[in-house]
Amino acid sequence: MASNWDILLMQAARQGNLARVQALLSQGANVNATDSQNTTALIYAVQGGHGEIVAILREFGADINKSKQPQGLTPLMLAAALNHGEILAQLIAVGANVNQVNQDGTPALTIAAYKGHTAIAEQLLTAGARVNMRDRDGDTALSVAIKQNYAAIVRLLLDRGVDEEIRQEAWLEALVANRQEILELFISRGLPLDFPTLSGETPLILAVERGNLGSVQTLLQAGANPNISTEEGETVLMIAAAEGYFHIVRLLLAQGASVDDQNQAGETALHLATIEGHLEIVQALLQAGAFVNHRNHFGDTPLIIATVQGYEALVLELLKQGADPNLTQQGETPLTLALQRQFREICRYLLDYGANPNTVYPDGKTVLMKACEGNNSQLVRRLIDIGADVNQLDFSGASALMWASYHGCLDTVKVLLDGGKVNLNQKNQGGMTALMLAKFNHHQAIVSLLQQAGAIE
Repeated sequence: MASNWDILLMQAARQGNLARVQALLSQGANVNATDSQNTTALIYAVQGGHGEIVAILREFGADINKSKQPQGLTPLMLAAALNHGEILAQLIAVGANVNQVNQDGTPALTIAAYKGHTAIAEQLLTAGARVNMRDRDGDTALSVAIKQNYAAIVRLLLDRGVDEEIRQEAWLEALVANRQEILELFISRGLPLDFPTLSGETPLILAVERGNLGSVQTLLQAGANPNISTEEGETVLMIAAAEGYFHIVRLLLAQGASVDDQNQAGETALHLATIEGHLEIVQALLQAGAFVNHRNHFGDTPLIIATVQGYEALVLELLKQGADPNLTQQGETPLTLALQRQFREICRYLLDYGANPNTVYPDGKTVLMKACEGNNSQLVRRLIDIGADVNQLDFSGASALMWASYHGCLDTVKVLLDGGKVNLNQKNQGGMTALMLAKFNHHQAIVSLLQQAGAIE
C-alpha cells in the first residue's frame, strides 16, 4: 500500500513539479509505488512529457519496465504512443525492453505504427525492436500502419526486413483498404502483379472483386494484365460487369480488356451484366464491340436473358444494338418467353424490332393463340396488324379463335372478328368449331358474337 509520501510523489510527478519530486525522493518516498490506478510516478511523468522528472526517477531506481496493470502498459509504450521521442531515448538508453508487450500482445513498435509516429518507430527499430512481432489478433506493426494509412511508416518497416509472409498479408491489406500510395510502395518493391498470391488470386482480381477503383487503376498502370482470369475462367472484366462496377468496366476496356472472352459456362461479360440488370455496363460493353448475339453453353443470348428477367430497358437497348429477336433457345424465342410471363411492354419492343408474329411455341401454339388465351387484345391487334396468320392451326388443329372462344376471352374474339379474315367454322381434330367450344363452356356472350358474325355448328 502506498504511503502518504508515495502518493505525494506521484502527484508531483503528474504535475511536473521537479523540485517537489526531488524533495520527496530524498525523504524516502518509494519510487516504484503505485496508486489506486496501478500507476507509478514514472508513468505519470512519461504521460506528462516531463523528461527531467523521468531522469531523476531513474536515478532513484525507478523500474523502467514496470507496467500499469491490468493493461500491461509500460513507460516505453506510453512514450511511443504520446510521441515523446526524448523520453523514449532516455528509457532505451538505460535498458528499457523494446519488445515487451501489453496484455493484448502489442509491443511499442506496433503502438507507434498505429499512432503514425514515424520517428518513434525508427528509434525503436534502431534499438532492436522486432519488425515481425504479432499481437494476439495476428496484427503486426506493418498491418496496423496500413490500416491507418501511414505510408511513411510502411516504407520504414519494409526497409527493415519484413518477412515474406507478413509482406504478402500486408499488401493484401493495402489492396482491401484501397491504400493507393502504400500499394505503389509494394509495387515498387517487386509485388508480383500477375501471379497468384497466398489467397490464390492475383492483385488485380482481388482489387476488382472489392470494387476498389483506385487500386485497379494503380495495378493497371503498373502493367497488370487486364485479361487475367480466375481458375473458373472469369476475367476481371466479367467480375466487374457482374458486380456492377461501371467505372472499373470502363477502365478495363480502356486498358485493352477483351470484351468477348468466355467463362466455363460460355458466358461473356455482356451475359453477366445482363443477368444482373446493369444497363450502363451493358451499354459500355456494346459500345466496345461486344457481340450482342453470343450464346452461352445453354443457348441463351443476352436478349433471351433480359427478356426472362423482365428488364425492359435492357431489352430495348439490346434490340437497338442489333440483337436478333428470333433466335431460339430450346424452341423458345424472346417473344414466346415474354408472352408467357405477360411482359407486355417487352412484347411490344420485340415486335417493333422484327420478332416473327407467327412464332410457334414448342407445344405448337402460335404467339397469337397465346395472346388470345391471355385475353391480351392489344397484343392480338398488334400481331394481326404486322401479319400474324389468324387461321394458323396448332398440333390439335385448333385456331386462335378456337382458343379464345374456349377460354371465354371476349375482347380477343372481338379483335379476331374485326380483322375479317378469320375462318369462323374451322374444325379442330375433334370436330369442334369455335362456336361449339364457346357453347360447351357456357360463354354466352361469345356464342352470340360468333353467331352474329355468321358462325354455324
